[in-house]
Amino acid sequence: MWENSLGSLPQIYHHVRNIPYGSTGNRDPEAVYTSNVGSCSGKHILLRDFLREAGYQAEIITMFTYFNESTPIHGSFPEELKAIAARERVPDFHHYVRVLEQGTWLNLDATWHDELARFGFKVNHDWSGSNHTALASVAEREYPATENIIDLKADLVSSLPQDQRDLRAKYFRLVTEWIATHAS
Repeated sequence: MWENSLGSLPQIYHHVRNIPYGSTGNRDPEAVYTSNVGSCSGKHILLRDFLREAGYQAEIITMFTYFNESTPIHGSFPEELKAIAARERVPDFHHYVRVLEQGTWLNLDATWHDELARFGFKVNHDWSGSNHTALASVAEREYPATENIIDLKADLVSSLPQDQRDLRAKYFRLVTEWIATHAS
């Protein structure tokens, strides 16, 4: 598929983490790798796969969260995004990777790339490989690890009421557009 010659756990993590965030709708890890843009789902599938190729035990955890409650509201956000971020609870099913390192399971969230640090996002740019990273959002509920997170996420999102699916879609469209013009 692709060549993974990144080496250490921190090198692999930071390589994937620094792929710019973009909610393209394509979560295929090869597409994320070749286009150099991905959402939390695509980036975390890629991270899991790279870690496995390097010999690590790794799995993806899905959580239910109100994603906007952990994301900073920046002054340069468009008014509609500011309003949603400040006044709504945007439901999402976010992912992160759990990796076994020296007998300890570590939680790795590679959602945000370095360019977002100046806007207050939790980018984990100084992670050294020995502890958990900060998660991009706070879990309300976690689901057991599964290999096929794409279908799981589709099923979970489709289980939301239509108004919540619409709000979620609008929020991520607006965030993605803002990131593309301010931090890519």
